[in-house]
Amino acid sequence: MKKQGLTGLRFEEIIDFSVFVFAFLIPISSFLSTRVLLLTFIVSIFLLGDYRRLRNTSWDIFLYSLIIIFGVFYSDDLAMSLKILETNFSLLAIPVVVVRMKNLNEKKIIKIFYFFVAGLLLASCISLVRAFFSYEETKDVRFFFFYQFTNVINSHPTYFAYYLIFAIAFGLYILYYNKSDLSPYLIISILIFLFVVLVLTGGRTAFISILLTFSFFILRFLVGERGVHKKTTIVLVAALMIVMFLVNVVDLGNRYSALNDSWERFVLWESAVRATPSILWGAGTGDTKLLNDYYLSHNLAQYAEGSYNAHNQFIQILFSNGVFGLLAVLIMLARPLYVSVIQKNALGVLVFFPFLIYGMTEVFLGRYQGVAFFVLLHQCFIAQYQRDTPVFSLKSN
Repeated sequence: MKKQGLTGLRFEEIIDFSVFVFAFLIPISSFLSTRVLLLTFIVSIFLLGDYRRLRNTSWDIFLYSLIIIFGVFYSDDLAMSLKILETNFSLLAIPVVVVRMKNLNEKKIIKIFYFFVAGLLLASCISLVRAFFSYEETKDVRFFFFYQFTNVINSHPTYFAYYLIFAIAFGLYILYYNKSDLSPYLIISILIFLFVVLVLTGGRTAFISILLTFSFFILRFLVGERGVHKKTTIVLVAALMIVMFLVNVVDLGNRYSALNDSWERFVLWESAVRATPSILWGAGTGDTKLLNDYYLSHNLAQYAEGSYNAHNQFIQILFSNGVFGLLAVLIMLARPLYVSVIQKNALGVLVFFPFLIYGMTEVFLGRYQGVAFFVLLHQCFIAQYQRDTPVFSLKSN
């Protein structure tokens, strides 16, 4: 009989449950999800035995971690550098936790995503309720949009919008491929609700990403088999696309201007590139002084006051950690995309391709919310690939 824990559950089951809770809390509270991850990491690291599996699954994550740690030593802002390391704690913790999960197959990954979507639904409901109460008190419709909408859960609207894009893509996937025991009507209702929340929080980049997701299902439908679930999904996608274009035309009373979603991205990109002291090494992890000095010396004081980053993941990492950091980010993005393509895993492609789009206008690895979510997705798909890929040994007969 296998050894049981104090609660009567095996350690592996406790870790699985902790991962489900962690996924549920990511959209709701960074504070709570961090604490759950920390406790699970402490338990997992003492039980970790298969270091080779950890290395094979997470070597690209660890490579990126080493580069940003090395960048601390030549950064001019030690306090900010240490803050960046704290933000990136999940780069180490999540791989250790995920590798301890037993039988991480598609069914268990989908279960993790169910918990995440459940947390996202709760976070969306909390934000909506707060917005309604605030509107009743002030009659200010801005409480339904962007920063004021997600402020109650202390979430950045950019990251919250990507959570929504992921959840919509995941919901369409399980509906199209009939991967869920849930009622199709329930899934459709949830998808419509999440789309409405996306309209309230998402900017232009979010709609480009969701448009690409919709396009995937349309193209898949045109070239593949056409069952009842697939036809239902396409009708839903078509309806959401029509609504999306109408929203962009009407613009809900110039709602995009309220977010300043029309920031001069090209100015920020050019500034970060020109301010980079060394293309090879960058300015150092967490160094914002050089970029702010460049803003001030080029009559861009409004950006210096907000200490804006490059608003481009690839240019920002080039500025802070040079070519080595840029290559590490590209590898982290390309690896799960590559294994998803060779496994013909549509969900993996749907999940990671929008990161390329978001990476052009946002720094998705700039906050805990983005780092934790990306690494969790990365490790789930890579761990599943490692599990499903046969290992051949030259020593075998």
